[in-house]
Amino acid sequence: MKMFEVVENWALHAFADGELDADEHKAMERLLSENEDARKALAAINYQKSELRKAYGPVVEEPVPMVLLLTAQGRSGSGRLPYAAVAASVALLLVGGALGWGVSQYDGAGPINIARRALVAHEVYTGEQRHAVEVAANERDHLQAWLSKRVGAAFTVPNLEAAGYPLLGGRLLAAENSPAGQLMYEKADKKRLTIFVSANVSGKDEPVKWSWSDKLVTCYWSEGKLALAVTGEMSKDEMTALAKNIYEQMEMKG
Repeated sequence: MKMFEVVENWALHAFADGELDADEHKAMERLLSENEDARKALAAINYQKSELRKAYGPVVEEPVPMVLLLTAQGRSGSGRLPYAAVAASVALLLVGGALGWGVSQYDGAGPINIARRALVAHEVYTGEQRHAVEVAANERDHLQAWLSKRVGAAFTVPNLEAAGYPLLGGRLLAAENSPAGQLMYEKADKKRLTIFVSANVSGKDEPVKWSWSDKLVTCYWSEGKLALAVTGEMSKDEMTALAKNIYEQMEMKG
Protein backbone atom coordinates (compact mmCIF):
# COMPACT_ATOMS: atom_id res chain seq x y z
CA MET A 1 0.00 0.00 0.00
CA LYS A 2 1.32 3.46 -0.88
CA MET A 3 0.78 4.96 2.53
CA PHE A 4 1.45 8.55 1.57
CA GLU A 5 -0.64 8.61 -1.59
CA VAL A 6 -4.07 8.79 -0.02
CA VAL A 7 -6.64 11.53 0.31
CA GLU A 8 -6.66 13.52 3.56
CA ASN A 9 -9.19 12.43 6.16
CA TRP A 10 -10.90 15.85 6.39
CA ALA A 11 -11.73 15.76 2.67
CA LEU A 12 -13.40 12.37 3.01
CA HIS A 13 -15.48 13.64 5.92
CA ALA A 14 -16.46 16.71 3.89
CA PHE A 15 -17.47 14.47 0.98
CA ALA A 16 -19.53 12.22 3.28
CA ASP A 17 -21.25 15.27 4.78
CA GLY A 18 -22.00 16.86 1.40
CA GLU A 19 -19.84 19.91 2.16
CA LEU A 20 -17.75 19.96 -1.03
CA ASP A 21 -18.62 22.27 -3.90
CA ALA A 22 -19.48 20.80 -7.31
CA ASP A 23 -15.92 20.77 -8.67
CA GLU A 24 -14.48 19.33 -5.46
CA HIS A 25 -17.21 16.69 -5.40
CA LYS A 26 -16.39 15.58 -8.94
CA ALA A 27 -12.67 15.47 -8.15
CA MET A 28 -13.35 13.34 -5.09
CA GLU A 29 -15.52 10.96 -7.09
CA ARG A 30 -12.67 10.51 -9.58
CA LEU A 31 -10.20 9.86 -6.76
CA LEU A 32 -12.52 7.34 -5.12
CA SER A 33 -12.93 5.47 -8.39
CA GLU A 34 -9.15 5.07 -8.60
CA ASN A 35 -8.06 4.72 -4.95
CA GLU A 36 -9.09 1.63 -2.99
CA ASP A 37 -7.68 2.97 0.30
CA ALA A 38 -9.81 6.11 -0.03
CA ARG A 39 -12.91 3.98 -0.71
CA LYS A 40 -12.22 1.89 2.40
CA ALA A 41 -11.70 5.01 4.51
CA LEU A 42 -14.95 6.53 3.20
CA ALA A 43 -16.83 3.30 3.98
CA ALA A 44 -15.51 3.43 7.55
CA ILE A 45 -16.61 7.07 7.90
CA ASN A 46 -20.10 6.31 6.58
CA TYR A 47 -20.40 3.33 8.91
CA GLN A 48 -19.39 5.45 11.89
CA LYS A 49 -21.89 8.17 10.92
CA SER A 50 -24.64 5.56 10.63
CA GLU A 51 -23.83 4.07 14.04
CA LEU A 52 -23.70 7.51 15.65
CA ARG A 53 -27.09 8.42 14.18
CA LYS A 54 -28.62 5.20 15.50
CA ALA A 55 -27.04 5.53 18.94
CA TYR A 56 -27.24 9.27 19.57
CA GLY A 57 -29.73 10.73 17.12
CA PRO A 58 -32.52 10.72 19.75
CA VAL A 59 -30.36 12.90 22.01
CA VAL A 60 -31.03 15.88 19.75
CA GLU A 61 -34.75 15.62 20.56
CA GLU A 62 -34.25 15.42 24.32
CA PRO A 63 -34.77 18.44 26.59
CA VAL A 64 -31.62 20.36 27.47
CA PRO A 65 -30.45 19.27 30.97
CA MET A 66 -31.42 21.69 33.73
CA VAL A 67 -27.80 22.18 34.82
CA LEU A 68 -27.00 23.55 31.36
CA LEU A 69 -30.07 25.75 31.42
CA LEU A 70 -29.07 27.23 34.76
CA THR A 71 -25.45 27.71 33.69
CA ALA A 72 -26.46 29.43 30.47
CA GLN A 73 -28.97 31.66 32.29
CA GLY A 74 -26.34 32.71 34.79
CA ARG A 75 -23.94 33.68 32.03
CA SER A 76 -26.48 35.44 29.79
CA GLY A 77 -28.27 37.31 32.57
CA SER A 78 -31.66 36.38 31.18
CA GLY A 79 -34.15 33.60 31.60
CA ARG A 80 -33.80 32.48 28.02
CA LEU A 81 -31.23 29.95 26.89
CA PRO A 82 -29.12 31.43 24.06
CA TYR A 83 -29.08 29.53 20.79
CA ALA A 84 -25.30 29.11 21.05
CA ALA A 85 -25.66 27.38 24.40
CA VAL A 86 -28.23 24.95 23.00
CA ALA A 87 -25.98 24.19 20.08
CA ALA A 88 -22.99 23.74 22.36
CA SER A 89 -24.83 21.37 24.68
CA VAL A 90 -26.00 19.21 21.78
CA ALA A 91 -22.50 19.25 20.27
CA LEU A 92 -20.95 18.14 23.57
CA LEU A 93 -23.38 15.26 23.88
CA LEU A 94 -22.76 14.12 20.32
CA VAL A 95 -18.98 14.45 20.61
CA GLY A 96 -19.04 12.51 23.86
CA GLY A 97 -21.03 9.79 22.15
CA ALA A 98 -18.64 9.72 19.22
CA LEU A 99 -15.64 9.33 21.48
CA GLY A 100 -17.33 6.57 23.43
CA TRP A 101 -18.17 4.72 20.24
CA GLY A 102 -14.62 5.11 18.99
CA VAL A 103 -13.10 3.69 22.15
CA SER A 104 -15.42 0.71 22.01
CA GLN A 105 -14.50 -0.03 18.41
CA TYR A 106 -10.73 0.29 18.64
CA ASP A 107 -8.19 -0.82 21.20
CA GLY A 108 -5.06 1.06 22.20
CA ALA A 109 -3.39 0.72 18.81
CA GLY A 110 -6.48 1.76 16.88
CA PRO A 111 -6.53 4.76 14.56
CA ILE A 112 -8.51 6.94 16.97
CA ASN A 113 -6.64 6.22 20.18
CA ILE A 114 -3.09 6.15 18.85
CA ALA A 115 -3.13 9.81 17.79
CA ARG A 116 -4.55 10.92 21.14
CA ARG A 117 -2.13 8.79 23.17
CA ALA A 118 0.82 9.94 21.10
CA LEU A 119 -0.12 13.59 21.64
CA VAL A 120 -0.57 13.18 25.40
CA ALA A 121 2.74 11.33 25.74
CA HIS A 122 4.47 13.98 23.63
CA GLU A 123 3.16 16.83 25.77
CA VAL A 124 4.03 15.05 29.03
CA TYR A 125 7.57 13.93 28.26
CA THR A 126 8.90 16.62 25.91
CA GLY A 127 8.48 19.05 28.79
CA GLU A 128 10.97 17.09 30.86
CA GLN A 129 14.62 18.08 30.86
CA ARG A 130 16.44 15.58 33.08
CA HIS A 131 13.99 12.70 32.68
CA ALA A 132 12.73 13.05 29.13
CA VAL A 133 13.80 9.47 28.29
CA GLU A 134 14.44 6.22 30.15
CA VAL A 135 17.14 4.92 27.83
CA ALA A 136 19.52 7.45 26.27
CA ALA A 137 20.69 7.56 22.65
CA ASN A 138 24.11 6.15 23.55
CA GLU A 139 22.31 2.84 24.24
CA ARG A 140 20.53 2.79 20.90
CA ASP A 141 20.95 -0.95 20.30
CA HIS A 142 19.58 -1.80 23.75
CA LEU A 143 16.68 0.65 23.28
CA GLN A 144 15.77 -0.92 19.95
CA ALA A 145 15.91 -4.49 21.24
CA TRP A 146 14.06 -3.67 24.48
CA LEU A 147 11.16 -1.76 22.93
CA SER A 148 10.85 -4.24 20.04
CA LYS A 149 10.50 -7.06 22.56
CA ARG A 150 8.01 -5.19 24.74
CA VAL A 151 5.90 -3.96 21.80
CA GLY A 152 5.98 -7.42 20.26
CA ALA A 153 7.17 -6.37 16.81
CA ALA A 154 10.76 -5.83 15.72
CA PHE A 155 11.53 -2.37 14.35
CA THR A 156 14.48 -0.14 13.60
CA VAL A 157 15.00 3.04 15.60
CA PRO A 158 15.09 5.63 12.79
CA ASN A 159 18.15 7.79 12.26
CA LEU A 160 16.90 11.33 11.68
CA GLU A 161 20.17 13.24 12.04
CA ALA A 162 20.20 14.21 8.37
CA ALA A 163 16.81 15.85 8.93
CA GLY A 164 18.18 17.77 11.90
CA TYR A 165 16.70 15.58 14.64
CA PRO A 166 19.35 13.64 16.61
CA LEU A 167 18.00 10.88 18.85
CA LEU A 168 17.63 11.68 22.56
CA GLY A 169 16.44 8.19 23.52
CA GLY A 170 13.19 6.49 24.37
CA ARG A 171 10.92 5.00 26.98
CA LEU A 172 8.28 2.35 27.59
CA LEU A 173 4.66 3.50 27.60
CA ALA A 174 1.27 1.82 27.71
CA ALA A 175 -1.41 1.56 25.06
CA GLU A 176 -4.94 0.49 26.02
CA ASN A 177 -4.20 -3.20 26.50
CA SER A 178 -0.56 -3.58 25.52
CA PRO A 179 2.90 -2.00 25.88
CA ALA A 180 3.98 0.84 23.62
CA GLY A 181 7.15 2.83 23.15
CA GLN A 182 8.15 6.43 22.62
CA LEU A 183 11.24 7.57 20.72
CA MET A 184 12.31 11.18 21.21
CA TYR A 185 14.43 13.41 19.00
CA GLU A 186 15.61 17.01 19.50
CA LYS A 187 16.66 19.72 17.04
CA ALA A 188 19.36 22.29 17.72
CA ASP A 189 16.61 24.81 18.55
CA LYS A 190 15.38 22.40 21.28
CA LYS A 191 12.14 21.53 19.48
CA ARG A 192 11.37 17.88 20.01
CA LEU A 193 9.85 15.17 17.83
CA THR A 194 8.37 11.94 19.20
CA ILE A 195 7.42 8.62 17.62
CA PHE A 196 4.75 6.55 19.38
CA VAL A 197 5.19 2.86 18.53
CA SER A 198 2.73 0.07 19.30
CA ALA A 199 1.72 -3.29 17.91
CA ASN A 200 -0.95 -3.20 15.22
CA VAL A 201 -3.26 -5.48 17.18
CA SER A 202 -6.17 -4.96 14.78
CA GLY A 203 -4.08 -6.44 11.99
CA LYS A 204 -5.57 -3.87 9.59
CA ASP A 205 -3.54 -1.45 7.50
CA GLU A 206 -4.69 2.13 8.07
CA PRO A 207 -3.70 4.93 5.65
CA VAL A 208 -1.85 8.01 6.79
CA LYS A 209 -3.95 10.61 8.62
CA TRP A 210 -3.17 13.90 10.35
CA SER A 211 -4.47 15.62 13.45
CA TRP A 212 -3.63 19.01 14.98
CA SER A 213 -3.57 20.41 18.52
CA ASP A 214 -2.52 24.06 18.71
CA LYS A 215 0.97 24.13 17.16
CA LEU A 216 1.47 20.37 17.26
CA VAL A 217 0.79 18.09 14.31
CA THR A 218 0.49 14.31 14.53
CA CYS A 219 0.83 11.99 11.55
CA TYR A 220 -0.34 8.42 12.19
CA TRP A 221 -0.85 5.14 10.35
CA SER A 222 -0.59 1.38 10.76
CA GLU A 223 0.81 -1.26 8.47
CA GLY A 224 1.91 -4.82 9.02
CA LYS A 225 2.76 -5.42 12.66
CA LEU A 226 3.22 -1.79 13.69
CA ALA A 227 1.02 1.21 14.46
CA LEU A 228 2.89 4.51 14.51
CA ALA A 229 2.23 8.16 15.33
CA VAL A 230 4.73 10.99 14.83
CA THR A 231 4.20 14.25 16.73
CA GLY A 232 6.03 17.57 16.58
CA GLU A 233 5.74 21.33 16.16
CA MET A 234 6.19 21.97 12.44
CA SER A 235 4.43 22.47 9.14
CA LYS A 236 2.49 19.67 7.53
CA ASP A 237 4.98 19.51 4.65
CA GLU A 238 7.91 19.05 7.04
CA MET A 239 5.98 16.43 8.99
CA THR A 240 5.10 14.57 5.80
CA ALA A 241 8.76 14.41 4.76
CA LEU A 242 9.82 13.20 8.20
CA ALA A 243 7.02 10.64 8.38
CA LYS A 244 8.01 9.22 4.99
CA ASN A 245 11.59 8.92 6.21
CA ILE A 246 10.46 7.20 9.42
CA TYR A 247 8.11 4.89 7.52
CA GLU A 248 10.86 3.77 5.17
CA GLN A 249 13.24 3.01 8.03
CA MET A 250 10.89 1.41 10.55
CA GLU A 251 8.65 -0.70 8.33
CA MET A 252 11.60 -2.73 7.05
CA LYS A 253 11.53 -4.86 10.18
CA GLY A 254 7.87 -4.38 11.11
